[in-house]
Amino acid sequence: MSKLTDDERGDLADILASPELNHPRVHADREVGQQLADFFRRDMPDVDEVVIGRVFLRAAVTMTQLGDAGMPVDQIANIFTLSALDLTALELARES
Repeated sequence: MSKLTDDERGDLADILASPELNHPRVHADREVGQQLADFFRRDMPDVDEVVIGRVFLRAAVTMTQLGDAGMPVDQIANIFTLSALDLTALELARES
């Protein structure tokens, strides 16, 4: 059974089929993206890499939408940081 939803699978297939993906300017982005993926594989070995990929895909879409709507990068970062706090609040409370 796939860990990707049908929508995620379709979104990723569309991205892979995009002519922009093979544009030379994307090559450097791809290298940095691979380095980031490798970092998270090492840094979070207890988290399935497909799950990390799913979170990154949703985060990228959300960041793009917020940026396209004119939201400043620092505000987007704050929103994601606050979301992380919300998602980890129960764990943080247990440790207190």
